[in-house]
Amino acid sequence: MTHRKLTIYSTRHREFTQLLADGFHQETGIEVTIEDIKSDAAPRVQQEGENCPADIVLTLDYRRLMALAAANLTQPVQSETLNKLVPAHLRDPEGRWFAQSMRARFVFVEKSLDVTQFDYADLADPRWRDQLFIRPADHMFNTALIAAFRAHYGQEKTEAWLKGIAANRPLSKGGDRSAVRAIAEGKAQIGVANSYYYGEMCAGVGGPEQKAWSEHVRPILPTFDHGKTPVNITGAGVAAHAPHPKEACAFLEYLAGDKGQQIYASVGYEYPVSEHVAPHALIREAGELCVDTTPFSAVAEFNDAAETYASTMPWA
Repeated sequence: MTHRKLTIYSTRHREFTQLLADGFHQETGIEVTIEDIKSDAAPRVQQEGENCPADIVLTLDYRRLMALAAANLTQPVQSETLNKLVPAHLRDPEGRWFAQSMRARFVFVEKSLDVTQFDYADLADPRWRDQLFIRPADHMFNTALIAAFRAHYGQEKTEAWLKGIAANRPLSKGGDRSAVRAIAEGKAQIGVANSYYYGEMCAGVGGPEQKAWSEHVRPILPTFDHGKTPVNITGAGVAAHAPHPKEACAFLEYLAGDKGQQIYASVGYEYPVSEHVAPHALIREAGELCVDTTPFSAVAEFNDAAETYASTMPWA
């Protein structure tokens, strides 16, 4: 009997990837090896070429997934299960990558504020002068949002929006959790952070201090003016030279199924891509997610522009 196994190249935290691997092993009996990669997996996969032992490349950000496909570092997968469970706008048209979860940029507001709705355009409102925290414009979380804004609103409005944010003199030193901390310490009234941080902080994943910070804020799920929210994703593809392509496809199907999606929702505090699994209750506090389904390929047309905007009109 052939020993069934799978090798994953992952840029996610080892503890989380291990949960996915363990769940898949329990479901299928397939042994899983995880190789941790700090950021972008593409250079290593490219360098190893046909000798690359990876079956799966697991990473975050639609731009990295698209880059893997464009460089032919992942291969097309034909799966009725994946096509059924993963919406078309959250997978590559040729099956070279599939999203497993979604992330949104939340706006957190100080609890005493009478603010219950928010448009991303409102970040430029002079009302938030010296009262806003958002990490630097050139961070990947923000350049993805800038590209989505540009795809929706056009060049003129995007430039005016970024200038408006800069004019508000936002605090920006630190990571996304620092937005919640700044509000808790009275240094800001609103802040921007990825959705999953709220779940982690409220649940005490980051320790009691961060949990205490979270008690000072209310999460709001912002939208564009059509009432929909742009998202970024985590995802995976089958490596171009995968030694075990059938097992790799089975792993993708596990991630898209109820058990895999539940791990993303309950442990990762991320939005599942499958409609069969609900987001964690903490994340639902921010409102119901209505996803902007603009294809990532259309948003990606403005990735370079977003990088340029961020470098020429940054906020410090």
